[in-house]
Amino acid sequence: MNILFNKKSRNFLTLLGLLAGPTLAAAQSTITGQAIDQATQAGVSYATLVVKTNGPDGSVVNSALADENGRFTLQGLKPGSYQFNILMLNYATHVQALNLLAGAPPLSLAPIGLQAAAQQLAEVQVVGQRPLLEQKPDRITMNVAHSVLAAGNDGYSILAMAPAVQLRDGHLTFRGKSNVLILLNGKRLPGANLESVLASLPGDQIERIELISNPSSKYDANASGGVIEIYTKRSPEGGWAANLGGNLSQGFRMGQGLNGGVRASSAKFDFAANGSLANRNGIERGYENRTFFAGRTPAGTLHQDNDFETTIRDGSFAGSVNYHFDERTTVGVDVQTVTSSIAAQGLLQGVIREAGGITNSTSRNNGRVAIDLRSYNLFFQRTLDKQGSNLLGTANYAQFLSRQEQTFNQYQQGFRDSTGSESVFRNTAPATYDIYTSALDYTKVLGPTTRLEAGLKYTATYNDSRQQAELLTEGQWKPQATTPFSHLGYQEQIGASYFSLNKTYDKLTLAAGLRAEQTRYQVRAGIDSSYFNLFPNLRADFKASPNYTTSLAYARNVNRPAYENLIPYELFINNYTSRKGNARLRPEYTNSFSWNHLYKGFGLQLAYTQTTNAIASLYVYQPATLRFVLTPQNFRQRHLGTITLTAPVQLAKWWSMTNNGSLLYQQLSLPDPMETAAIYTKQKVYFTASTDHTFQLGHDWTAQVFGAYGSPSFSGLLDYSSYSNVRVAVKKSLLQKHASLKLEVMDIFYQANVGISSNVVPIVTEGINRTDTRRVRASFTYNFGKTGFKSKQVQTKGNTDELNRLH
Repeated sequence: MNILFNKKSRNFLTLLGLLAGPTLAAAQSTITGQAIDQATQAGVSYATLVVKTNGPDGSVVNSALADENGRFTLQGLKPGSYQFNILMLNYATHVQALNLLAGAPPLSLAPIGLQAAAQQLAEVQVVGQRPLLEQKPDRITMNVAHSVLAAGNDGYSILAMAPAVQLRDGHLTFRGKSNVLILLNGKRLPGANLESVLASLPGDQIERIELISNPSSKYDANASGGVIEIYTKRSPEGGWAANLGGNLSQGFRMGQGLNGGVRASSAKFDFAANGSLANRNGIERGYENRTFFAGRTPAGTLHQDNDFETTIRDGSFAGSVNYHFDERTTVGVDVQTVTSSIAAQGLLQGVIREAGGITNSTSRNNGRVAIDLRSYNLFFQRTLDKQGSNLLGTANYAQFLSRQEQTFNQYQQGFRDSTGSESVFRNTAPATYDIYTSALDYTKVLGPTTRLEAGLKYTATYNDSRQQAELLTEGQWKPQATTPFSHLGYQEQIGASYFSLNKTYDKLTLAAGLRAEQTRYQVRAGIDSSYFNLFPNLRADFKASPNYTTSLAYARNVNRPAYENLIPYELFINNYTSRKGNARLRPEYTNSFSWNHLYKGFGLQLAYTQTTNAIASLYVYQPATLRFVLTPQNFRQRHLGTITLTAPVQLAKWWSMTNNGSLLYQQLSLPDPMETAAIYTKQKVYFTASTDHTFQLGHDWTAQVFGAYGSPSFSGLLDYSSYSNVRVAVKKSLLQKHASLKLEVMDIFYQANVGISSNVVPIVTEGINRTDTRRVRASFTYNFGKTGFKSKQVQTKGNTDELNRLH
């Protein structure tokens, strides 16, 4: 055992040695100086100093930050010729040559005046514009601010147009993977209510979206599908800024929305607050056909039509206050609240055909789902040195309340029943989640080419869930018999630690990380378990030329079951379909490999993921009630291979285009629905593609055309039809670009809804549910404020892995 341990220790230390590289002992020269504003002669606070080797491809040999007065010191420079740079937002980059001689005394530079940049921001006006998409070796950045996407859209609609992202009924996949970590300003969003949370986030409050396909060990091991970080606008300078916006949309039904935000900064305080209200009325109209079986023999069919009116009401508030004790120490608090309710009422008509005759069923159904999320985050950040090393501590509490209420007023008449029968049934399922999280993150900059990150995290989650099913008998609601599942709950504790080391050798950058997690969970009427896992993460980037970079990456991750999937309640989707949790569900584990290429902004990624104990939902047929019960289960393995291409093209000065395409191959092995001992294998090749065109038409007019297409695909036993979505928008800037008016038409051809089918006995079904996706929307936004000095608002990670499991 000791021999094995020593061997592993030597290998581990060897890896660290390769990453850390040799260090040079003696400091040869020192440079001191001051960066000042050329016009005012005032010191430029916290300018970035960089010393590079000479030549067009010069590598960084030293870097530092100036202090609050613009003064700086650079040490440890060997004799030689260098290029010295000073970089600062809103200033032109200063470049000068340095020649350091052996044995020379410390070099003291005269004050260096920085000139204001020609494209400086003036209040809230922007001169010049970033491209919508920027490709990097490990991520794609979607620059939402000032794009046509921002005005009038919400966060959910914008994310649906992101490259390689698919959103279906509130469930998101990124490059074919579903377990995606989504962070809003560092705090995780609840996955189950993703649509409600993002729909309450106005697009003109979003700065950018980062799509990270190869996250480091700093992120939770549960991020097996990648990371999507959404950043809202922060005041770039001191002073204050605010925005107001509103929109009206019309499809089959009308929708309205209001939003506003304010941001203010001073020498000691930073404050930001955003809020929104939205009301969206819509429809759900569709059909479903099923075949019933006795064993493997068809025994009847069901056809049902649904026609529902829906109302969605959302409200959100997010606030942050930072207090700066000094230039290095900041404390603060973040608060996030989301309330949302979805109400649906309408008619469901079904016809059951069996060998003996026909049964007609009519049901007037009412349903309501209400959620209430409160998240509170305290944090402390300390900058440790001028190189940017820092310590960040956070403590979080989140409470999530959900309540589902369903009422079914059903009339049924069979072929042997001349009068028919009526029944009224209702189902109520409230749930409460309390989540406590604490984390400590340490970042050490060991030099201009070496960076170390390490941290600790602890999370405790407590759930209390109830279900009450009642029948209306003689005018009174009477509970059905109590079952072991009437009152359930869930407890989980996760302790984690991680480290990540990043080292650059000229054109080669190596990164290695390891995350350790100890999990203990307990489900009433389920499995109590405790397990320990290690999750390594490796990455190598090679910059072969200024235009071409290639990268290799590997990561092991875990996908823990969503909380609700562990609670074995039966919640009804309609009269013949329900959803039930599985208390015996276990985590799934993934091993992911990727090979990325980046050439002049064009990106190509080849990736492969193997998943063991794969989680997918499977319909179970109950012959006695003619019901399909959707239940999550662990399957044997899933294999997913993807090829993703991102291609930005500037067709003209006024016409820019970004294209994205993914080719996917998925293979899933699962138990045969009829014979669980037998293995059923399902596989398919499918693809997605999108194109975005932005037109600068002059006189402050901008237009956008966006189109997306997805070929038929599958998840578990269910097959999904192809879909497409075409949007057209025109935007006009007003009032010296302080305001904008936008008109947009969404889902022009009404093809964004996806059909669902299965032909695996006994789950043989096909149908589609069409919602109100084709809409015309007009929106107006107004920005105002006055800025002056640099803001120092802190971005925190907050609750990370836990909220996404609130399905």
